[in-house]
Amino acid sequence: MILTYQYRVVPTKSQHRALEALLESQRLLYNAALEERIGAYRRGVSRKYIDQTKALTEWRRSDPEASFVPVALQRATLKRLDEAYNGFFRRVKLKRAKAGFPRFRGKGWWDSFAFSEFKGISFDGTRLRFRGMPGALNVHIHRPLPQPARIRSCTFRRDTKGWKVGFAVDIPVTALRDGRRSVGVDLGIATFAALSDGGFIPSLKAARRAERRLRVAQRSVARRQRNSKSRCKARMRVARCHAATARRRSNFLHQASARLIRDYDLIAVEALSVQGLARGALARDVHDASWSKFLSILRYKAERAGVRLIEVDPNNTSQDCSGCGMRVSKHLHDRWHDCPHCGLSIDRDFNAARNILDRAGVGPGLHNVADRGKRAGGNLRLTDVRCQLA
Repeated sequence: MILTYQYRVVPTKSQHRALEALLESQRLLYNAALEERIGAYRRGVSRKYIDQTKALTEWRRSDPEASFVPVALQRATLKRLDEAYNGFFRRVKLKRAKAGFPRFRGKGWWDSFAFSEFKGISFDGTRLRFRGMPGALNVHIHRPLPQPARIRSCTFRRDTKGWKVGFAVDIPVTALRDGRRSVGVDLGIATFAALSDGGFIPSLKAARRAERRLRVAQRSVARRQRNSKSRCKARMRVARCHAATARRRSNFLHQASARLIRDYDLIAVEALSVQGLARGALARDVHDASWSKFLSILRYKAERAGVRLIEVDPNNTSQDCSGCGMRVSKHLHDRWHDCPHCGLSIDRDFNAARNILDRAGVGPGLHNVADRGKRAGGNLRLTDVRCQLA
């Protein structure tokens, strides 16, 4: 499996200028290649990635300045355009109203470049060297790369705090665990996740918490004169506010997923269509919860740790009774499940989590970590165990 490890880059002033120059050269290459593809499409001519890489080779032979940039970096830029253009064709085939060509990238909309292959670049554990970079580029290794591992590619990214480099590392897949600890996870908004064994992970609501600070920063931008230095500084404050919110959310998601991976050997979740859920009245809260990112993190962590992750059909997990299987209709504001057929009375999200675990082939109450939520006389004892997350 391939994992990406990110580290902070500590460039000198000359190296910082070189990174900015490389970033700008790749933005211009992307826009030029996109213009060529759009023109070819309108003329009815096919222009593919392989055609543009051949043209790139000829261009590097004729232009000494172009050959000064590593070819693996330029190929990665063309590959990035190819992926964006393939997305355009997918939208056309789906007959969406706004298919649209990929957009040209302005200076404020291009913050990364990559080496498609780890060629033309050397890394000795703390320093990077490649053509176009004056001297060795220091990398702050706050955690070691896994060994044995092979670096397949690397990506440089500029953010509000400077530059980062991400190494895509190929590591061996871990064998599945033999343990019998299993859990069903129901993702929500009021509570981020309800667990089938009675535990809950409370919501972070990172965007909601940062609303006031973001509003103040955005008003400051609106009051500044366009193209002024003060407006540029105000925009940077807005960007830093967004970045801080994203970091808090990412930290929360990593901690929540790590807790599940540590405590369970089998995890059952819903195969959610977040794109469809994000169109309703709760769209803002759905985006803030970042279910898609959480599931993506959970997938790779489960694969790395040898944990079995099962995604089940999400239809009616909240409506069906986890005790008898009968359907009990509920509105969104109904937060408690009361079954008239078997007398089960439990939290709605907990009921859904038990159904999710049952659909994964593990019955509710079986193989759980703790002795919580057991049946007793047709009723269920619910213990609210909150996960303490920073």
